[in-house]
Amino acid sequence: MKTFTTRVVAVSGAIAISLGAAACSKSETPATGSTSSSASTPAASASSSTSVATDAPEASEILDKAKTNALAATSGAFVGQVDQSGKAIKIDFKGASDGKTADIAIEMEGDGKARVISVDDAVYIQGDATFWKKQGAPASVQKAGDKFIKAPSSASSMTQSLSLKSFLQKAFGAVTPQQLATDVASENVGGVDCWVLTDKKGKSEGALYVSKDKFEVVRFTGSSTSPGQLDFSQWNADLGIKAPDASQIMKIS
Repeated sequence: MKTFTTRVVAVSGAIAISLGAAACSKSETPATGSTSSSASTPAASASSSTSVATDAPEASEILDKAKTNALAATSGAFVGQVDQSGKAIKIDFKGASDGKTADIAIEMEGDGKARVISVDDAVYIQGDATFWKKQGAPASVQKAGDKFIKAPSSASSMTQSLSLKSFLQKAFGAVTPQQLATDVASENVGGVDCWVLTDKKGKSEGALYVSKDKFEVVRFTGSSTSPGQLDFSQWNADLGIKAPDASQIMKIS
């Protein structure tokens, strides 16, 4: 279970970098958009103490229902941080299952910050100076400041990689029923009563928090050697993702 959080964020980082490289490969005049969208999603508040649940379903049943509901969701959001190869990676994701709309903010230690918005078959990328420098961006792009760059039309074919379903499929591939401890705990996370599934080696090797009422994923935590935490919310919600305003988009000559 310890690789779940790492897989999710590693995929996000790879997407941000590849899209950044695509944006640098060809000059296009950005199209206008509508109002801007914020990528912030509040993290769940601190958990209360964990207790063993005597009335819980089987761990494998909880995992199966949580996975089924997550992969069937039309949209969702998650926010958190993981350590990968000794580097901290922060991510703030919200998007649709099919990837046609997504708003992803990611900060990679040593590689800068980037934000990717996918909407209406267009992809917009915002990066700080470190991010664009790492991508070998032209001098004009490196001076973009807080402006967005519209990626080439070829990048729109990558929107499926931005899908919530794609993230979750890769992430759940790291969790099997055989890894789970048979004991299921109970804990409240941000006001949500959850079943807590842990690795056979204990909670220090990873835990999955699933809401008792809807069997929705609420939180994943990493291990002591690969720490991380992702908090999930807004399942099947209208996330209100919009393209950046025209004034926020840099024209590339």
